[in-house]
Amino acid sequence: MLQWFRKTKNKPLSMRRRLKFTSVVLISQMLLIALAIAWLVHMIVIAAYGAVYFIQRDPLILWIEITASLIITLFAIFVLTLQIKRLGERRRNDRDNT
Repeated sequence: MLQWFRKTKNKPLSMRRRLKFTSVVLISQMLLIALAIAWLVHMIVIAAYGAVYFIQRDPLILWIEITASLIITLFAIFVLTLQIKRLGERRRNDRDNT
C-alpha cells in the first residue's frame, strides 16, 4: 500500500512526506506548549517569591540540560525551515493552477 502512495505522481506531496511533516509539526507544537507551561511556572515563582535563582551543582546535569536546549533549538530551526519551504511549495502550486 505504501508503494501506491509513492507511485502517485499527480499529487504534489506523497503520503509519507505529509505524515512526516505532520509529525514534526505536532512535536514542535508540544514543545511550544511545554515552553509556555515552563514560562508560566517561572512567572508564578517570581510572583510568589520575588525572584528566581538557578543553581546547578552537578556539572553533568548542567551539560545535559545545555545539550537538550541546543537540540530543541536546532529542532525548532529545522521545523521553521520546513514550514517556510512548504509554504513556498503551496504558493508555487497556487500560481501554477491560476
